[in-house]
Amino acid sequence: MSSRGRKPDPTVDHRIRQAAAGLVLSHGLDFTMDDVAAAAGVGRASVFRRYASKRDMLLETLTGLMNAHVAIPDTGSLEGDLRVVIADTLAMWQQPGVARMARQVYGEAGRDPAVAELIRTSMRTRMERSWVVYERAIERGELPPNADLWMLTDLFVGFVAYRGLLDLPLPEPEEVVQVLLHGFTPA
Repeated sequence: MSSRGRKPDPTVDHRIRQAAAGLVLSHGLDFTMDDVAAAAGVGRASVFRRYASKRDMLLETLTGLMNAHVAIPDTGSLEGDLRVVIADTLAMWQQPGVARMARQVYGEAGRDPAVAELIRTSMRTRMERSWVVYERAIERGELPPNADLWMLTDLFVGFVAYRGLLDLPLPEPEEVVQVLLHGFTPA
């Protein structure tokens, strides 16, 4: 008995996901399903077999991008750990296309409740994963046990998102660490 047709290529799903992520990072939301197919080296039907719409593909792609690994440094001090986290975050925002993509995604969040919820939950989950830095600082006595970790996190993330979305210059990591840990009082 002979088999009909070709065997499915097990790499197609991965190639399509990679192509969609690459296009979101390089073009923001300005691409088509045909662009994804071309970038993945597959036919248009292969993309539509996996995603009924561009919105479905974008939701999955954004989820993957938002769940990207967060570096958790252990320099031995809160100041050193924050410097690494902040330097990595600022460097990410300075990559070509990231601010443009973020502006488009936040704009889409205003129109699509599913995108808004994805951003809200993914960002909170992502930020919470980095709290081990703060938990170690509490154990070392660098932060009080009742420190509001959401406020500390939101001060930094909100500041970077604000500057990044408005295309304003980002400061040096040391400046941000100083303000987070000491406000504007002399060190």
